[in-house]
Amino acid sequence: MRPWPAALALVLLLAGCGGGAESTVLPAWEAPAPSAPAPLTVKEAKGRYLAIVAPYNTALEELEEALKAGRPWRTVRDLARTVASTNAAHAEQLRATAWPAVAQAPVAALLKENDVALRHWQLAAEAASAAVLMREIRAAAAHDGGKQADKVRTTLGLPLYRDS
Repeated sequence: MRPWPAALALVLLLAGCGGGAESTVLPAWEAPAPSAPAPLTVKEAKGRYLAIVAPYNTALEELEEALKAGRPWRTVRDLARTVASTNAAHAEQLRATAWPAVAQAPVAALLKENDVALRHWQLAAEAASAAVLMREIRAAAAHDGGKQADKVRTTLGLPLYRDS
């Protein structure tokens, strides 16, 4: 057998011309690596932050209004349940966002405080008595993340949050 026909057959086979099924799967060393999304610009981060925290802030304001109005504790518990769910959702969204470098540390600090508050909001949402409900609301309020949120807002060039 002459070397040329065998070499030609091998080249054609390796080049995909050997008549077999074509494959577009790249070898592992050539496969593109999954890439993280690019961090937001500070301008983009401003809008994203405000959109993320709005439902949580609204739920907190409604709870505060119910407490000031002396609503029944079961009504307040239902509102605490809403606060707990919006708190969890906003934490998830904050974690999933690619923040600009300048905002990453303040957002991380806010999330750390938020994690403590969230446990208390969840306990408040399941409270079996007015006393337990109020204890958990006070514990959550002690970890409201206000200082950390102010730092995030300052870093992003946003005005400080003041509930109405």
